[in-house]
Amino acid sequence: MTTSASISELFAIRNQYGEGKVLEKLQLLRSINIKNIKSNKAAQTLYTTLLFLQAYPDNKTIHKQAEDTLQLLTAHITANENLTYKLYNTGITGTTLCAAFGFEMVKWLRKTHAASVRFNSFQHDEAYIQPFVSVIMNKAESEIFQDGNASWKEWLKRVNPDEDILDQLIAIFDSSDIRPEVKDEIWNAIGINIEIDFITHCRLPVSLTINFYHRALIREQINNEPFHIPVTVSLTPAAAEQIIDCSRMILMRHLREIDPISFTAANLISYYHLPRGISIALMGMVPERRHPIDSYMGYMVFKNGLPVAYAGSWILFNSGRIGLNVFPGYRGGETRFIFEQVLQLHAGVYHLKRFTADPYQIGKDNSDGIRSGAFWVYYHAGFRPLEKKQQQVAATEAANISMNKKYRSAPAVLKELANSRLEMVLQKTAVRFDATDLSRTYAGILTKKYQGNRLLSEQGAVKKLAAILKIKNCQDQNMHFVLKSWCIFLLCNEKEILQNNQLKKTLKILFNQKATGSEEAYIATLQKSHDLRRMLEELVKMYAIDLKH
Repeated sequence: MTTSASISELFAIRNQYGEGKVLEKLQLLRSINIKNIKSNKAAQTLYTTLLFLQAYPDNKTIHKQAEDTLQLLTAHITANENLTYKLYNTGITGTTLCAAFGFEMVKWLRKTHAASVRFNSFQHDEAYIQPFVSVIMNKAESEIFQDGNASWKEWLKRVNPDEDILDQLIAIFDSSDIRPEVKDEIWNAIGINIEIDFITHCRLPVSLTINFYHRALIREQINNEPFHIPVTVSLTPAAAEQIIDCSRMILMRHLREIDPISFTAANLISYYHLPRGISIALMGMVPERRHPIDSYMGYMVFKNGLPVAYAGSWILFNSGRIGLNVFPGYRGGETRFIFEQVLQLHAGVYHLKRFTADPYQIGKDNSDGIRSGAFWVYYHAGFRPLEKKQQQVAATEAANISMNKKYRSAPAVLKELANSRLEMVLQKTAVRFDATDLSRTYAGILTKKYQGNRLLSEQGAVKKLAAILKIKNCQDQNMHFVLKSWCIFLLCNEKEILQNNQLKKTLKILFNQKATGSEEAYIATLQKSHDLRRMLEELVKMYAIDLKH
């Protein structure tokens, strides 16, 4: 059997188990001659297969053999210039990737992986970039750019000829007092491509890992399976930083970023061991990056210490919008079981009674969601479409699947199913709205009360709300941001708030927690505020505009 054929066969049986399969996997692993691998396809297939075998190993021998073979493959790729070139931008260890990432991620990379990160190119010419640099730079210095006195690039070289242009731009952006999200957009508009050398594998240290060996994979939901209480792991700052590093680097290898992982910090990480070698890190964002109303939390799922899935949750009262993204190399494993663990952990830690999923998560404008059949992961977990048309389509497809196990929903059907949000209600007392609904409510208030005049709706609103709640630091950047987002809702019920001292006290606590305190404390306080919940429910019912019109 050729090396390519052995690799293909190993990939085909990677998720099959039993005594015979253990021997077959070992024989294939030992028969593969790494030096014969010359094609990028063979290298990529073997790479992902070896990672899968470490995440879902049959036993210690398979795990060790896969790990040893991966080290040989990495050494072979690093030593083979032609193969390294073919694998450019794949994210495989031993290769290089070139892409544009957000400001905070590039800044972090230059601080923590300086030798592996460098400037590559700009996506636009200097004339296009100059206005953006002028906006972010100190006005006194940027005046030199007027009337053709100097270009921004030559000026930076003149000011500090020995400093790398990437580091100069990072320093300029870092010193700017522009709001972080605006700074991000300016950085993205410039389009700065960087190169990253991936020299080590993405995995957690042994101290954070409990390996599990598989006799089989859990494919279906297990009835009467007892709930396994997550084991909370006490993290040192160094261990938390290792989780952050692993989470950020695996996303970059897949050309992805999400805010809660990009904008977290060591003291905002909580980490849990769950069954079957699964561990999950939950991550909050630093105050200046938080959403003002709901709480956008991130998570990364590890299997035997390898990062296998990630996403975020948007928590409001006791309801959470949530997603799941399994990295391609780990599909074909225990996706459904992993998602159940994610949901149970979120429900337990954040005391949630309802989950929803946005259309994007299941394939709306997301080809990967259609290709992976994401809808059925959510459906089998208990989610159902909110729209009647999609409810009927889902019921028909589910019936077809139950009658024919080989039946697969067509891409066109999956696209139709992705035209509705999904919902799973754990308890009837759950809040039935989220920040998406509040966005529709905001638009309705703006239209019906202010005739669409945003300036009129915002005029003096922050100061008025701050005065009612006796918030003295309303000009603090974080606090002002929070108040500005809440005021249009709360001032609709100004009279009630003025008369309800307990509600005023609660709102003041909430806003301080959001602006400078703990997101977990904010979530808990919000869940206890029944008057605020009732007020928002009434506003949603009265003002939320219909997206279909």
